[in-house]
Amino acid sequence: MLYITAQSVWWALLLLRRDETIAELRTQLGQPASPASSRTIMVVGEAGVFLLLLVIVLGFAFMAMRRDLRLAAVQRNFLLAITHELRTPIASIKLQLQTLARPGLNSTDSEHLRRSAIGEADRLAGLTEKVLKAASEGAPQMRIVRSKVDAAAIVSEAYERATQRDGAAHSWTISMPTNLTVQSDPEALRSIVENLLENAAKYAPAGTRVDVIVRMEGAARWVIEVADQGPGIALGERGKVFDLFYRSGSEETRQQAGTGLGLYIVKRLTTRLGGTISIRDAAPHGAIFTASFPMST
Repeated sequence: MLYITAQSVWWALLLLRRDETIAELRTQLGQPASPASSRTIMVVGEAGVFLLLLVIVLGFAFMAMRRDLRLAAVQRNFLLAITHELRTPIASIKLQLQTLARPGLNSTDSEHLRRSAIGEADRLAGLTEKVLKAASEGAPQMRIVRSKVDAAAIVSEAYERATQRDGAAHSWTISMPTNLTVQSDPEALRSIVENLLENAAKYAPAGTRVDVIVRMEGAARWVIEVADQGPGIALGERGKVFDLFYRSGSEETRQQAGTGLGLYIVKRLTTRLGGTISIRDAAPHGAIFTASFPMST
């Protein structure tokens, strides 16, 4: 940039000198010469326009390069995360199957290994489902089909699965009405709740509490709240955590597993159901995710 600016200034000075030479020749030939001030304004004006256009072009090029670098970093983080997420259950399933093939294994150990292998296979299936859902979200063929559903039953089923999977690591509480009939898509709603619960269990330290609340918000809306006692989410990241593949920190040093798909799916499906998703601080620490939906649409 400095080199180009210096060249532009040098070009302007050459033009001014050339105009002075032309003016001297016109004077010698007895022809009127244009005022020096108008020549200077013309040259400076042309140089200024050139530099302005150059700055604009370089600005667009810089923004495009920064966007590409950001996209490359996001893709790299996703590949590192997905590689780790796939490698762990695959290695675990392989080890469990190899152990099951050993002679003399008692029935208790065999049953434990079998259940563990099924659990890891379910984990792989869930990860595949997330990737497919994120890839197809927004595609024309993906439709939201609303019907009358019991939201309390859907939340309860997701809660039971979460406590079975992560119950040993956390203390769980749930508060909701016995029945809550709403107009919604049951599969989309189930995915929202499961991803919110998984996110809370993933980032909250072992032994802490995860609270799930389903309540009415006025007469026309209802709310799901999932509160954890984790590190919380900084104000500057609360909008970014819903971006595709976004995960704070570096994949090489991050302790929590994940792919950056869960909250993206939550945000997109909540929006498509006519709802909103927000984050606020929990007391004394942690985060509260609040998904608000209309009773009917």
